[in-house]
Amino acid sequence: MGIMRMLAIVLLFPLSPAVWEAEAGETKRSAASALASRFCTLSDLVGTWRLVRFETRYQFKDPNAPYLLPHQVFQFAKNGDMKSASSSKPFERDSFKVLQSMPAQVTYGMKRNGMVVLKAKGAPDATESWHCVAMTQDRTDEVHETVLRRGDLVMTLIGPNGQPVLVRQLRKGTH
Repeated sequence: MGIMRMLAIVLLFPLSPAVWEAEAGETKRSAASALASRFCTLSDLVGTWRLVRFETRYQFKDPNAPYLLPHQVFQFAKNGDMKSASSSKPFERDSFKVLQSMPAQVTYGMKRNGMVVLKAKGAPDATESWHCVAMTQDRTDEVHETVLRRGDLVMTLIGPNGQPVLVRQLRKGTH
């Protein structure tokens, strides 16, 4: 049920027409829903983002894993560096300043169809793959009780077997 619910989140956002046509029993999307989102591009990703919400049914070994903390900020630089900070409490100062004071320990790259690959500096085998979708219009998701705003990113962590592990909604800005 958990993976199915996450898949429902992922499927709220349009996939490529070939994927939709390949799905047995799926009907084609309406023109209106096709405009709700698109795959992220590099220009969508660059900037400072804050976590709006996340959802996962995956059981992390560490209940204090950074992915699970409610206050998270991310910065994707044009040069391919990525920084992030996570906290159980709201940041006491501007999270942009928090990120600026940190060294970048992760790089990122964009692949086809909105795939973002994160790599730990100095550990080439330590990678994560995230599917990234940019919202092109406001949309209310009543099932998950959230509002997706134009410009928000929805990023889905892809597990080693291709399964969605965690879905997070990011909004530009640090406040």
